[in-house]
Amino acid sequence: MNLEEPLLRYAPLLEPGATEAFLSACDRPLPRAVWVNPVRAADPEAVAATIRARCPEAQPVPWWPLAFRLPADTSPGSWIEHRLGLIHVQEEATLWPAALLDLHPDADRPERVLDLCAAPGNKTAQIAVRMRDRGLVVANEKVRGRLSQLRYNLERLGLTSVVVTRGDGNRYPLPETPFDHALVDAPCTCEGTTRKRGPRETSERFRRGVQSIQIGLLRRALRCVRPGGTVVYATCTYDPEENERVLDAIREDEATIERLTPPPGVTLGSGVAEWNGRRFRPDVVNAVRLWPHHNDTGGFFVARLRRLG
Repeated sequence: MNLEEPLLRYAPLLEPGATEAFLSACDRPLPRAVWVNPVRAADPEAVAATIRARCPEAQPVPWWPLAFRLPADTSPGSWIEHRLGLIHVQEEATLWPAALLDLHPDADRPERVLDLCAAPGNKTAQIAVRMRDRGLVVANEKVRGRLSQLRYNLERLGLTSVVVTRGDGNRYPLPETPFDHALVDAPCTCEGTTRKRGPRETSERFRRGVQSIQIGLLRRALRCVRPGGTVVYATCTYDPEENERVLDAIREDEATIERLTPPPGVTLGSGVAEWNGRRFRPDVVNAVRLWPHHNDTGGFFVARLRRLG
């Protein structure tokens, strides 16, 4: 399938004259990214120095501490540091959602966080690391076959604050003590992953089905957190039907969508106010897209919601 066919539908979302740059970026190999795990590493800076020594081309990533971008032909997953859990390999764009949760690791009361669609555990691990392996992180996964990779990553990284559960996130049991925060890294059409997996053909029927799942997951996550808590919603697709339309399904008296500040040197595309003749709630424009031609990453969509009372 031609790469342009499924992606040209998003040309109206781009800045004027950027279509060719967008399509060209989607066709290039994706750089690798790694981050240092301070839970395993007694001296994180020394591990970072090892990364630089192994790969002199390594460049810091602005949205996660001691994270580095590496050339696409680098294989950090084969390094001994990876096997020992001192580093973790993760696509650069996907580092940002966990950074957006309003976590307070120094709070007197350790916080509780729910990752509703956790496998393979990359963002779960980030949350636990950012909380300094304190408090409680619940990593929920619906698909039984993905649990082994989730558990392997958490164990390799030495994270003890994470509990793994299996169940449908749309029906996740409402906790007696609400979570402080939740992450919904929702299943989607994955159009932002073409640099890793190539183009995909997706039917409108599939899009409608996955949108229904996404809305259910986001609604459930909001019911699971306390008033004032945050929920980060993320997908690796460009489609407003899976992004702004999902946010629009949340009542304005239930949660606000907060404005996000880009890290230094990072270009973000804002959410769109309407798509295919449908206007969305006004604050969906506070959500952001990461476009491949802006930051040389994969495609990603992120929004942070704060539950109201």
